[in-house]
Amino acid sequence: MSYEIKFERPPVGYSISAARGGDKVAVQYIEFTSSEDGQHFIQRLEGFPGEIIQKVSAYIDIRPSQVDHLLAIISKDGSATVHVNELPQILSVRVARALEKGEAIYKDDIVDIAQFELGEIKIPDDCGVAYLFSIGWRKGFFYDFGPLAPNPVPRNFDCQKIFGQLYAHVFFQERFSISDAEWNSLFASKWFPFSLLKNDTIQEILNYIRAGWDPDELTDRIVEEVMTRSDTLIESWANHPVFKPHLDVLRRAIERFHNNDYLSCASLLYPRIEGIMRSNLNEVGGGKANQSSLTSAAVATKMVNPKCLLLPHRFNQYLKEVYFANFDPQSKEIDVSRNSISHGVASCDKLDAKAAAIGILVTHHLFYCCESDKVLENPITGKEGENLR
Repeated sequence: MSYEIKFERPPVGYSISAARGGDKVAVQYIEFTSSEDGQHFIQRLEGFPGEIIQKVSAYIDIRPSQVDHLLAIISKDGSATVHVNELPQILSVRVARALEKGEAIYKDDIVDIAQFELGEIKIPDDCGVAYLFSIGWRKGFFYDFGPLAPNPVPRNFDCQKIFGQLYAHVFFQERFSISDAEWNSLFASKWFPFSLLKNDTIQEILNYIRAGWDPDELTDRIVEEVMTRSDTLIESWANHPVFKPHLDVLRRAIERFHNNDYLSCASLLYPRIEGIMRSNLNEVGGGKANQSSLTSAAVATKMVNPKCLLLPHRFNQYLKEVYFANFDPQSKEIDVSRNSISHGVASCDKLDAKAAAIGILVTHHLFYCCESDKVLENPITGKEGENLR
């Protein structure tokens, strides 16, 4: 059931700064904020959502603490249709394994969230929208009052897709709250929140980084996890047009990994990863191949979504700084990268279980990144680790 309410004046946003009567003031008409933003988030909820709940209370006995989710669609005349705790709550997600109809899905099964399905509910482009949702103790709030402004700002994005992205941010908050310093430490240790890893494992790696501990202490656990989850990778890769030309080498690398021949596995995979990126560049018509164009093309279709769980902006950086890392030819111990292996100078003792596991993890992350998704024009911009304002 929905509820019809009426604003005396249509909402247009929140003031960015204080102003006296007659002064000009900047207005925030579109924004996403969540419970991780503390007082800023509370201030937003005590604004329009609080007013909406107050008006809905004329129909039902409900308090702010009882609101699990709320969607308000607001017309230019101030009338609004409000849905409280009754949305279908259906997500369209990319899954990491084959599933039967009716089978339980877990957090580890989710690779990315495409959109939040609203069923029969339609949000017209010329209406304002306010959306509050909860995931456990966490909450998120998005509003777009641009269409209601004195000089209307038409909506040119799909709300269901945006809601899916915002749901991903709150559900996987730990991935979007990694600081720049923590990213630097991750890259220095060659680790990344790879899509093949379990969420608990990713969280444990981050815990080690934040505590100042060496995440390589988790290598045995990660290798075992990759060993267990790599059984079905070839079957998945075989259906990807960019991966097909490389299947024989990839199959042999996985075989070597399962035989604990990490040196052979890493030696096969690191040059082949570049081959996959070259195939992808040819597929998308990306022009001349170099390290920059290869990495950019690999994540291009995901870059339009700042809330993509694959973290494409950071993965692009990882490929450039870690996978394509340069080496010092005078060093007695040359670390593993595409360049050191391809030039035949990587130290043999570095071609170990960690190097082989990372090779598989990078390959599978590319599997999800190298997709021809339809480009979505997104009004929300920002970097991972930054709160959006």
